[in-house]
Amino acid sequence: MLAAYYRFEVLPDDVKAKHKIRSKARLDCTVHSNPTGYKVLIDFINHKGQMYLFRIPANGFIKANTRRLAEWSLTNGSLNLSSIYIEDTDFPEYGYGYPNANRLKSNGDANPLFLYRNDCYLFLTNKDLSLIEVLVIAEGRNLVGAYYQRLIDVKLDQEIEQLREQAQPFFDYGNAL
Repeated sequence: MLAAYYRFEVLPDDVKAKHKIRSKARLDCTVHSNPTGYKVLIDFINHKGQMYLFRIPANGFIKANTRRLAEWSLTNGSLNLSSIYIEDTDFPEYGYGYPNANRLKSNGDANPLFLYRNDCYLFLTNKDLSLIEVLVIAEGRNLVGAYYQRLIDVKLDQEIEQLREQAQPFFDYGNAL
């Protein structure tokens, strides 16, 4: 069921300095497992081969009903991967979201995520969102509530653990990780 797994995290200061990374909000993809060849996140890779996202407050640019507003969003420049919705206060480390379904990015260019608008993402986070694991379910948007509940009920743990074990480094940041 899970099409891909990506682990994004804030890098240690010495690794950031070595790679000239200044942002405190930047989360770099350190490992991934992509057995199905899921391609949507390739648009978040820079010219060095690093994949990264920024966690930013969603209230700064997302227009939605206040009851449906996520607290955080994962973006990279003008491309918004997803907001992170956390609906169960008893499980703040679990969230869900969707690819940005707009035809155009905020700068007016075509949105490459539009083709994946029916997918869903499940998120595993730590308290300060310095680590976010992204689980991709292709064509899962209409059943995101059920997948989110399965995540909370630990019914995806075996599949998640298998993807973690298969995960390979995404970019070579050196021995510091």
